[in-house]
Parts: sequence; structure tokens; C-alpha cells
Amino acid sequence: MTERDLRHYGTRLLLILFALTLYRVLAAQWIQLELYGDEAYYFGWAQSLEWGYYSKPPMVGWLIWLTTNLCGDSEPCVRLAAYLLYPATAFVLFLLGSRLFAPRVGFWAALAYITLPMVSLGSWFITTDAALLFFWTLALYFLARALDHNRWHDWLGLAVALGLGGLSKYSMVFFGLGGLALLAMNTEARRQLRNPRLYAAIGLAFLIFLPNLIWNAQHQFVSVEHTAEISRLGRQWFRPEKLAEFLGGQFIVMGPLLFAAFGHLALRHGFNLVTDRRYQFLFAFSVPALAVFILLAFLTRAFANWGAMAYVAGVLLVTAWWLARNRLRWLQAAIALNVVIMLGLYHYHALAQWAGIELTRKTDPYSRVSGWRALGGEVQKLLEAHPNARLLSNDRKLLAELVYYVRPHPFDAMSYNPSGNIGDHYALMHDLKRTPQGEFLLIGDQIDPARLAQEFEQVVDLGEIRIPLYRDFDRTARVWWLRNFKGYAR
Repeated sequence: MTERDLRHYGTRLLLILFALTLYRVLAAQWIQLELYGDEAYYFGWAQSLEWGYYSKPPMVGWLIWLTTNLCGDSEPCVRLAAYLLYPATAFVLFLLGSRLFAPRVGFWAALAYITLPMVSLGSWFITTDAALLFFWTLALYFLARALDHNRWHDWLGLAVALGLGGLSKYSMVFFGLGGLALLAMNTEARRQLRNPRLYAAIGLAFLIFLPNLIWNAQHQFVSVEHTAEISRLGRQWFRPEKLAEFLGGQFIVMGPLLFAAFGHLALRHGFNLVTDRRYQFLFAFSVPALAVFILLAFLTRAFANWGAMAYVAGVLLVTAWWLARNRLRWLQAAIALNVVIMLGLYHYHALAQWAGIELTRKTDPYSRVSGWRALGGEVQKLLEAHPNARLLSNDRKLLAELVYYVRPHPFDAMSYNPSGNIGDHYALMHDLKRTPQGEFLLIGDQIDPARLAQEFEQVVDLGEIRIPLYRDFDRTARVWWLRNFKGYAR
């Protein structure tokens, strides 16, 4: 690797990443993309900096706090970290590919990564994956450097990346699985077991992550319970239909040609791959983690994006393998196909109109992020008409969307939770029973009026809000004015 090649490919890549990121921001603004329920939920978290939240570590909340304090609370500002972290991840992948192979390999791997369907869609939404993938890639880069040179600053860089990755998403634990796989395959790596710097890095990473463990211990380990719940651990076992669904999802997450090539390499050429130290490294941090989620999908279930971190090394693995065999056109075809998918995602409404496809709840992939701004405006009018009332809801995502889209933001909103189950952050930290006195506007659905009559001193049904969206779907919510909560009825 020459310094000239590194600068040449690095400069080209930075220009492409800048242009692509600008296009993504403008495309999201063009269609006025509203916040998804989880994004609005995380925005609520960001109003109070904690070491943990109900279902996730704190990083996503911290990032939204930072970006909204820098530029305001508009949708692009809430999502600013996602817009920046994905291209930053691609550039770190370029550095990793340049170190392991050559700047040309790093360049094409970064282009393949930044055009993955999961990245194209993920770049539009602020989720825990944005930070996880960045710190995962950064950890890979520092680990590669540490294994080569055994310098303290590389081991410390690895520790910080691991610790912050753990504070981003608990899936960072699979980096440890990759490390164990590398130890099993590589003799040189096993020598690091006698290296005190390795244990210092592990210890520092644990110390960075420790405050979140303490927070969980103080809150009945709700994050652990949530993780088990969404995995459906302890429920129905052996689900071949879920396995097929998960595997099919990977062709969408990584892109059809890239995932087919990745699967082919792992299954057909796995033995040949692990004879090369560089391929061992990439194999260890891609295949084992994905294999775990494939097994989990078969045993219970796994969501398509859960194995996203495997595709960082996976993309570089496929890129290096193809370029070593002069198959650049295959790689270009895979990237081109993913770009077509990206364009389809970003311009779906225009393409549907051109094709004569009527937008309905089923045909519009963005139906779940539509109508919230208008609904928030209607609720805002009701709160203005009842200035002493606090917002209340029995639905996490509805409450999150209203907290964001009602202005000024009703950050004192409460959770109406008659079941008593701690199923979200509002139920954990903002249950109605904490501050029961006063007026409330209950916005929700499937609420029993007879129950409300038992639980509040006064109850007035204010009717239904209806936001027409499609021929087959209106976004609706029922509204009650309530006074003085007496306690949940048994």
C-alpha cells in the first residue's frame, strides 16, 4: 500500500460519500419523511441523558440529544447522526480494507457497503444500528492494527470502540464471538492470549460499558427481559417458516448478488478462506455471528436486521475475493443492483404514480410513517383548548409520535398502563400513578370507557380524531378528557 494510492482512493471516496449523503438528506426532505415510531421514542429518551433506557443502551438517545442541541428538533436534526455515521462507517471500512489488502479493495468495499439496501434505508432513520455498525467497524480496524503492531494506542482504540459499541446496542457482544472464532483459526492470534495489552483492552471496554449494567441492575434488568421477549425465548421452538423468512430477508438487507456471493463463499470456499490470515479475520467476524441468528431464526425467530454487523466484514470479504480473481464487473453489477434498489426506495411514490399504482396501506411502504404530523396538529389544538391537561396514552408509539409532533413538545406526557406490565420506557418511568392528580387528555385506542369511569373522578368522551391517508386506511385515535386518577381498576 502506497501513501499516494491511499490519498487517491480516499479522496475519491470522500467526494462520493459527500454527494451520496447530500442526496439522501434532500430525498428525505423532498418526500417530507416523518419520524418512525421508534425514532420519536428515542427523541423522548434524549430529553433526559441516562446510562440506559427501557429496551436499549443509551447511545442513540445521547446522539439525538447532541444533534438536536446543535441544530434544532426538525426531522433532519433528529436523524443527523444517522446521516453522518453510515458514511463514516464506510470510510473506516475503506481504511480496514486498505490495511488488509490495498486501497483499491478498501475503496470498492466502502462503495459496496454504502449502497447496501440496509444502509440505504437505515440512512433515512436514526436507529441503534447506525452507531453499532460504526463502532463495530472501528473495533475491527483497531484490532487489525493491534494484531499487526501490538501498540498501546491501538489496543486502547479497540477498547473504546468496544465499550461505546456496547453502549450502542447489545449485539456488540457478538464481537467477542468473532474474537473466539479468530483464536480458533489463527495460531498468531492465539499468542495474544499471553499479551497483557489484550486483557487491558477488555478491562477498559468493560469499564466503559459498566454504567449501563449498573443502570439495568437498578431497573430490574428490563433490557434483558425485553431482549428475551423480542426473541420469543421460551415460546414455540423450531420454526422453519421463520428461518425461510430470515434468510429471504438477508437478500434484501445485503442485496441479492452480494448475499448470494457471501453465502457461496462461506459454504463452498470456507476451508480455502481460512488458510489466508486476512480472510480468516473477515470470516471470523462475519460468518459465526450470522450463523447464530440463522439458528435463532430456526429455533424461535430473528429479525432481518439483527445480523447487520456481520455484513461489515462480509462485504469486504466478498470484495477482496472478487477483485483477487479479476471479477470487478461482478462487484460493479452487485453495486449497481443495490443502487437501483436504493432509487426504488427513495422515489417509490413517484415511480408508483408513473406506473399507475394506487397508494394504499398495503402498497405504500411508508404508510407507517404517514399521518403523524397531521395527528399531532389535531391533538395540539385539543391541548390548547385544555391548557391544564397533560397528554396521556396507552400506546407507546402513539405517545412517542405525539410527544414529537405536538408543539411545544409535551415532555410531561404520561403512560396509561392498566395492565401493570412494564412493556416500554413510558411505563417504566412515566406511569400515570406517579402523578395522578389533575387533568389529562387520553389519546388512544381499544380503551374501555367503563373502566375509565371507575378509575377517574370525571370522564368526558371528546370523540375521535380521523386523519384520511388512503382509500383503505385512516389514522385514528379516540380522545377522552379526564380528571384525577383514582387508581387502576382490578
